[in-house]
Amino acid sequence: MFVQCSLCGGENRYEPGETMLACSFCGASLALERPKDVERIILSHTRDDKAAEASLRSHLAEKGRRRPTRVEIDFSFVPFSTIETDDGRLTLAPASRVWRARESAPYPPAGEYRFFDENAAKDRVAPPDGIDPRASRVVHLPVYSFAYEAGDWRGRAAVVGESWQVVAEELPPERPKRANAGSVAAGAALFAGYFAIAKVTPGFFGSFAAVAAAAAIGYFGFALYERAKE
Repeated sequence: MFVQCSLCGGENRYEPGETMLACSFCGASLALERPKDVERIILSHTRDDKAAEASLRSHLAEKGRRRPTRVEIDFSFVPFSTIETDDGRLTLAPASRVWRARESAPYPPAGEYRFFDENAAKDRVAPPDGIDPRASRVVHLPVYSFAYEAGDWRGRAAVVGESWQVVAEELPPERPKRANAGSVAAGAALFAGYFAIAKVTPGFFGSFAAVAAAAAIGYFGFALYERAKE
């Protein structure tokens, strides 16, 4: 957006959130008036379906939930009303029926915000059909909408671009815990080894010292193995 200097007439560009501006031509201080209509801004974002799906899968894995077996992705810039509370905090409220989650709106991610230009919008932009009358501005956030399956379970989730925050009302069932065959085999081998050492070493204290030394060596080897995997 541009504002004309009242002193020299030069046009100066300003960004969302600015209230004062120094003229780049003559240096005069310019006070920016609050727009009469609700200000609309948009978060710059390049669509990346793979990154969004990876965020969803990582979120489900962290929660110990079943992996998605079939995923459908839809992308759009979804509008949210920015509302200032009595204590001075800013909150977001969905301003479009496209946002299906009943949970609270996501927090606004950090990034490059610019004034919304409907003619220049290249990606799909959801209509702001439910702007809150208390809104000071409307911010369009990049949202990936997911419809996915995990076995016979079906559900929905949303991932917000730039922050890659996952918003989901429900999660798939927990993954069944399976015993690690390698760990079980290693444990059995160690037990057998310690038992054999105790048998062939004469005396109680000798057996105890031999088993303790073998355990220390085994632990040291395991620590080196784990470090090598990092």
